[in-house]
Amino acid sequence: MSMGRKKKWVIVVLAALLCGVGTYFYIHSKSQPAATTAQQTVMKVSKGAISSAVSGTSQLDAKDKQNIVIPVDSIIKTMNLTQNQAVKKGDVLVELSVPSTETNLKEAQVNLQQLEKELAELQNEQNHMNVSAPLSGKLTLASNLDVGSQVNKTTKIGTVSDTTQFKVKLPFSLQEAVQLKKGDSVELSVDGYLLSKVGSVDAIGREIKADANGNKIVDVDVLVSNDGTLSAGLKVKGSIGSGDTKIESSAQVALEYVRTAAIFSEASGTTKNMKFKDGETVKQGDLIATLFNDDLQNNIISKQASIDSQKIKVDDAQQKVNQLTIKAPFDGVFSADFANSKNNVLRNYPAGAQINANTTLGAVASLSTMQLAIAVDELDLTSVKVGQKVMVKVDAISGKSFSGEVTSVSNVGTTTNGVTTYDAVVAIPNTDENDLKYAMTATAEIYIQDKKDIMVLPIQAVTTSKGKTTVSLKKADGTVEEQHEIRIGIRSKTQIEVVSGLEAGNEVVMPIRKAATTQQQQGFPGGGGFPGGGGGGAFQIGGTGGGGSQGGSGNQGGGGRR
Repeated sequence: MSMGRKKKWVIVVLAALLCGVGTYFYIHSKSQPAATTAQQTVMKVSKGAISSAVSGTSQLDAKDKQNIVIPVDSIIKTMNLTQNQAVKKGDVLVELSVPSTETNLKEAQVNLQQLEKELAELQNEQNHMNVSAPLSGKLTLASNLDVGSQVNKTTKIGTVSDTTQFKVKLPFSLQEAVQLKKGDSVELSVDGYLLSKVGSVDAIGREIKADANGNKIVDVDVLVSNDGTLSAGLKVKGSIGSGDTKIESSAQVALEYVRTAAIFSEASGTTKNMKFKDGETVKQGDLIATLFNDDLQNNIISKQASIDSQKIKVDDAQQKVNQLTIKAPFDGVFSADFANSKNNVLRNYPAGAQINANTTLGAVASLSTMQLAIAVDELDLTSVKVGQKVMVKVDAISGKSFSGEVTSVSNVGTTTNGVTTYDAVVAIPNTDENDLKYAMTATAEIYIQDKKDIMVLPIQAVTTSKGKTTVSLKKADGTVEEQHEIRIGIRSKTQIEVVSGLEAGNEVVMPIRKAATTQQQQGFPGGGGFPGGGGGGAFQIGGTGGGGSQGGSGNQGGGGRR
């Protein structure tokens, strides 16, 4: 009985040993080719290009678009808008009428004109504080004028009379006067003096008069130059011809000045001094008198302030009137669809209709340049700059792309479901055919980096550690420099730019990525112990079998095989 049990134990042990050895050789034979077939992968540094882009999809909008909005409650005077109407900058689109606004402007303008007129008069007075002779001649001052006298703009200072020439109207009989002509010499004899002067006929009157005897007479104007011996008021008699043909005037008449000029102060104030006395001879431009007025300058300043204030009122009134004429802000197309795409709002507002403030009739849009606002992830925001080139594709236009440019990048982000994005606006010039339409769906690709003819490597070939970027460089002799330092530039998801440290044609060894090992490749667990006995030790390649767990009364597990 004991021998039978011993035989059974021997058979069990031998079976266990055979299974362990077989398993070892099976695993060893399977793992050995994997170790021997691992080979180095070598990549050459080559010329290439790296580009990357940020993309987004949105709807096209007109870059320049302005709503046509009614500014105030008003009446439509003229309506020049139609649906889908091409307009030019400055075209009158709508004219409105608000009677009170227009009246306020006219009143403000009239008040301004009156204030400006009053200021001009004050400034004119200031310019006439010095009174000068308007011509050369004899000065005759007003009898009531002296230093300290109060004057105003209509006060007569005096008169200057030209003494170089006199005139006289001499009566001749009609029969004799008709024989005279302009330029005929006339001898003038001065009453009370043994003087005679020669004048000339200037004009022959047409009015026929009668003298005391009932004879018909005509006045003949005679001019005579003054040699210093004549004066106004002297009576003279004229005669023409000599002997039997001598013609004489029927009466003596006083000499008169040919030219006189009254002098007015043209300013309000007080006479400060008088430069000439009555009866003295003056030359044209001589200073006759000076005036002063302490309040004049203050009045000018006050009037100017009133004008400045009134100008503001006029400008305000003018702006309100200008708002009543709505003009096209730029070349483009007007559409009422911007106000209501289902109903044409223009039908409700013909000429003569009342219209409320803030009513939108539509908008003028310039289709020459469209724009697209795309959402940029916050991680890409620093890479997007104004001026970057953009490629745009439109869903409705297949096989064609459009060039654009980033015109603005928002500084305010929008967070949705924990993701923050920022709007980047792209401007796209429209083609001559105006292919791009409002609200078309388009996708923009913003090229954030684009370099050509640069040295590139797969990004897996580069290792960065402790601030250094290195590669495994295979030298010409076949040896490998494990940590050859390089300097890198831009990168994409698959490639990286080599700025320095390598040249085109250099070979770089790609790092070997070791596969994860499992317990089955390294060994197998020990068999469980028999009931009441110790667990079997694990069989491990090149290792030591683990001790079996101890049973209640069994023997200890055997050690692993090395």
